[in-house]
Amino acid sequence: MSSKSVLEHFTVPDDFQNGNTFKGKCMHCGTLISGSYKVTSNFVTHMKRKHRDLYILHSENKEIQPTLTQCIKKSVKYSPSDPKQLEMTNALIMFIAGDLLPLSIVESEEFKNLMEKADTKYQCVLSEGNLRDILNVYKLYIDGKYLKEM
Repeated sequence: MSSKSVLEHFTVPDDFQNGNTFKGKCMHCGTLISGSYKVTSNFVTHMKRKHRDLYILHSENKEIQPTLTQCIKKSVKYSPSDPKQLEMTNALIMFIAGDLLPLSIVESEEFKNLMEKADTKYQCVLSEGNLRDILNVYKLYIDGKYLKEM
């Protein structure tokens, strides 16, 4: 329950000074509680102890500030033409082609989880279907690699 919302349960005198303390009357039981707009802990404590059901109900309805992790997860993804996006996609293709890995690797949940952990902004645009087309372009690279080894 925020400072302002707890005061909604109390009648506050109209003639108080902003920084000064005042006595607010609880709208639910009539008890007078001392406090100020800056220090509302007495009002919150009263609501917790005497009107717990209202306090819990009001607390559940408030918006919770997102955590740092939640904010980071919502970070903007790279655009398809971003150099970092292209670099990572090309590196993935070279990894799969160079080590002759199965194309289905890009569809596995573990692979998707790995890519999310590696860079939260990267969008894995590879699928088994479009990877076949892309790998045909890199066939020359693979053929050239094997020719050099012989």
